[in-house]
Amino acid sequence: MKKSVSKKMFALSVPVSAGILLIGCSGTAAEPSESTPAEITEATQESAGGAESGTNHISEKVSDMLVIDADVVLPKDQVYSVYALTKQAFPREDLDGFFGASEAVITDHPEWVGAYSAKTEEGGYFSTDPYGNFTYAKDEERDDYIVYLVESAYYNAGSCSFQKEEIPDLSFLNAENAIQTGKERIKELTGQDSEVLAAYALNREILTALEEEYRQTQKYQEDAQRGKETTVDDWSDADEIYYMEYRLTKDGLPIYSGINEPGISMAVETFWTAETRITMLLDQDGIRYIASRGGIFDASPEAEAQTIISAETALEAVKEIYGNTILSSQVTISRIWLEYVVVPDWEEKEQYKLVPYWCVQIDSPSGNSSAERINAITGGNLSYGA
Repeated sequence: MKKSVSKKMFALSVPVSAGILLIGCSGTAAEPSESTPAEITEATQESAGGAESGTNHISEKVSDMLVIDADVVLPKDQVYSVYALTKQAFPREDLDGFFGASEAVITDHPEWVGAYSAKTEEGGYFSTDPYGNFTYAKDEERDDYIVYLVESAYYNAGSCSFQKEEIPDLSFLNAENAIQTGKERIKELTGQDSEVLAAYALNREILTALEEEYRQTQKYQEDAQRGKETTVDDWSDADEIYYMEYRLTKDGLPIYSGINEPGISMAVETFWTAETRITMLLDQDGIRYIASRGGIFDASPEAEAQTIISAETALEAVKEIYGNTILSSQVTISRIWLEYVVVPDWEEKEQYKLVPYWCVQIDSPSGNSSAERINAITGGNLSYGA
C-alpha cells in the first residue's frame, strides 16, 4: 500500500472520516444551509393517522408562494425532557475492548486536558478528546482509505446524504445481523441507542472497483502530481467488510446527525458542533474501524419532563415566518418530525443541552431543502438561539 499523507497524532475535533468528507453539513454558522432530502434507511413509521405515533399528512395552500404537502412523523409520547449534556473522552480503562491483548502505547496530548491517543506495533490506532469524539482503526492507513473510498463513492457532500443501495449479505454475517451487531457494540461502547442511516457491503471486487473510480477523479490526479496519491495493491478476502453509518437516539427520537436531513442555519453569530453520529467498519473479527462524532456524553434531565407543543403549533410558527418573507418562487413544506438537537447553553460558555425540536423541512424548486427547527418545549426558533 502506498500512502504519502502525513500521520495524524490526534483526532482533535472530528473523527478521521468525518474530517475527510462528512463535514460542512451542520450549517451551524450564521449563514443559510440547504440540503437535498433523502429517505432514511432505517426509520420508524407506523400506520397513518395515529393519534400518538405513526404518520399524519397535512395539505394546505397558504399562498401562491407557500404550499404545505407534508408527512408528519408523530412521536410515541407527548412528554419529553431537556437534558444537560456532559461531553466526555473515551474511558482509558475500556481500551482493551479495541486492542485486546495487544499492548498499546498511550500518549497524552501536551496541551489539551483529557485528550490522548494510543498505538500498537501492529498498526492499531486510537484517539479521543473531551468532546465525545473518538476514532479507532485496526489498521490506521488501510482503514482510513477504505472509509474514504466509500464516502467518495456513496456520499453526496452537497446534499449531505448517502446514496441508497441494496445491501448484499457477506459470507461471515448477513446484513441485517451486521447492522444489529453494530447497534449493540455502539450501546456497549457509548451507552447510547442508535439506528442505521446507511450501510454498504464491501469485498475485494467492490473495493477494487471503488479504487478505480477514485483514480479517475481530478483529486487523485492532482495528488499523484504531488506524489501524495493513495493506492492499495493487495485487496484480499480479508477485506470483506460492512460499512455502516449510524445516528444516535434518545427517548426513541433521533438526535440530529447532519446526514440525510437539512442542516441547521443560524440568524445569530454563533458556531458549535451539533452533529452526533458514528461510522463503523465491521468484519469477521468484529469492529475494524469506528469513528464517533460527539457520541460520548452523559445526559441529565434539567427538570421534570414537559408536554411538547403539537406539530400543528410548530407549523403555525413556520407559516408566520414565511408569511413575513418575500419569496421569489414557490416553496413546499414537505416533512415534519421531532428530533433532539445538541445546542449550546446560551447562558453558560462551553455547556451544552439536548433539546427536542420540531423540524419543518422546506423544499425549493431547485430540489434543495432547508429547515426551520421549532423548540418543542418553548416554541422558540433555533435559528435565533431559542
